[in-house]
Amino acid sequence: MPAERNQVTPEDVGKRVSFQYELPNGYVGEVVGDLVAWDPAANTFLVRDRREMMVRVPAMGVRFAKVVSGS
Repeated sequence: MPAERNQVTPEDVGKRVSFQYELPNGYVGEVVGDLVAWDPAANTFLVRDRREMMVRVPAMGVRFAKVVSGS
């Protein structure tokens, strides 16, 4: 297992990614989808999932993230 738990960077916009994350209220979520944008002001990734819903993933709450090979 890689030492870096978040292998996704803002340069990965347009790629398929997988995130496991925790929100400040304790909610733990997972999302797999296309990385649409990086919001530096909010320090969040914006991911479009398979249902075309947008999910905001806070960088500080990332438990695990990677770029998924293939489509």
